[in-house]
Amino acid sequence: MTSTLLVALSLALQVPPPTSGDDVGKALAEESRSLMAKEAAALGALADRLAKDGEAKGSDEVRKLLPKPADGPGTRLTPLPDVVEPHPKPIAAEAAWRGGVETIRKPVGEAFFDLAKRAADATPPHMGRAATALREAIVRIPDDAEARRLLGYVPHEGGWAKPFAVDQLKAGNVSHPTYGWIPEDWVPHLELGELPAPAVRGRPATWLPAAEADRLRSTWRNPWQINTEHFEIRADVPLAEAIAFGRRIEAFHDLFFVVMADAIGDDLPLARRFRSPTLQPDAKYRPHQVIYYADRDEYRERMRPVAGPQVGAESLGYYDPRAVKGNRRPAYFFRDADGQLPMEATLYHEVSHQLLFESAGPNAYLSNAGDYWVFEGLGTYFETVTAMDDGSLEVGGLVGARLAEAVKSLGARKFLPLADFLRQDQSAFNRDERIYVNYQQATALAVFLMQAEGGAHREPFLDYVRDAYRGRIKRGSGRSLEDRLGVPVDEIERKFKAFYAPYIGG
Repeated sequence: MTSTLLVALSLALQVPPPTSGDDVGKALAEESRSLMAKEAAALGALADRLAKDGEAKGSDEVRKLLPKPADGPGTRLTPLPDVVEPHPKPIAAEAAWRGGVETIRKPVGEAFFDLAKRAADATPPHMGRAATALREAIVRIPDDAEARRLLGYVPHEGGWAKPFAVDQLKAGNVSHPTYGWIPEDWVPHLELGELPAPAVRGRPATWLPAAEADRLRSTWRNPWQINTEHFEIRADVPLAEAIAFGRRIEAFHDLFFVVMADAIGDDLPLARRFRSPTLQPDAKYRPHQVIYYADRDEYRERMRPVAGPQVGAESLGYYDPRAVKGNRRPAYFFRDADGQLPMEATLYHEVSHQLLFESAGPNAYLSNAGDYWVFEGLGTYFETVTAMDDGSLEVGGLVGARLAEAVKSLGARKFLPLADFLRQDQSAFNRDERIYVNYQQATALAVFLMQAEGGAHREPFLDYVRDAYRGRIKRGSGRSLEDRLGVPVDEIERKFKAFYAPYIGG
């Protein structure tokens, strides 16, 4: 009896109580909402006063700063720019109302910075909230040096830049709107519609019409090779398309490490910089490898020796999470213009696996007592990433073909009872007669846990994700989904169904 009690006590001490940190997280979330609401009220009052005083332009500009009402459960994030130019002084005619804006917004920026520090210093840390609050801080105080350091910037010519961008500029490169970072002497050729031919050792570069240069790169003997801040990309599609592909995954990288900050934990660069006040942003980053084929036939042929004929024939993209020396494996994709899913959905799905498994430390994800669903749930959750007209990205909205089918399957009662669904291991999840509906249920469940009730379940869910990644979920371990959320599985299922009820049959 005594030994049993000691074992139970030991387990209880090893695992934080399911509500540990929940109160802090809720308080931080409420404080953030309060700051935004008070700022919006003050800005609205300023806009009204300007309009009354006949300053229509100033009133309109102030109203642009007001938050737009949410039109769904999705989370929006604007990717951080590579370079932030020095802010010009306002012209005399705008100085008064801009001063009024600063009087309102600067204290809010300072409050968000303080919130970020408290979120990072909490036990356990709330790194997702810290990352979001820092971004709110620099929107209002663009030249806050400590906020910029924490977010990965260094001072540059009176403004700020990422170390990668500084290196590019020092090398004499420029940022081209279509072709990204390129040597400055490329610009005249690009303006003439020319691209470089494949290099021949010992010979000077030659330039060809873009279509001809792209044709010579359209086989895997001479693919385009593109290095972005975090990725090394090889592609045999046209260069402009490959560059656009690279920009999408760079923007996704930014979003991923904010949304998944609490799952990455101590390995997050932001967490390291919070712990070490003198630590500067990394000047070098070991890039993730991405291969992008021009079509399915090429993908099928080249995937056969990598992963076998079935993967090449049936998959839309592929990443193998097994650990290797150096902790880098390629993620494989192909241009699938007429596919069932948009190519971007597959891109974000597979790259989310790649970033998690190459950034969160050693994994034992197949050692859990079930709970395999969470990895494909997260992958399909990131299929909802959508580029918005204002340059932001939204994730977790009720969008996409897979989620639409999931809602139909939920309404048709095709889903397993949640307790049974959670118990599935990899082989049970992937069995032929269930795999498609299991993916749908995983998608819907991940979106619910990340987005429902204003993201109220996100932090405990990401604690569960971190445990699943480490292989810590065993029977009676205190780390199950219901343990982390602090409610029985039947109640989770009830809330899950209620979240989607308005969309069933709609």
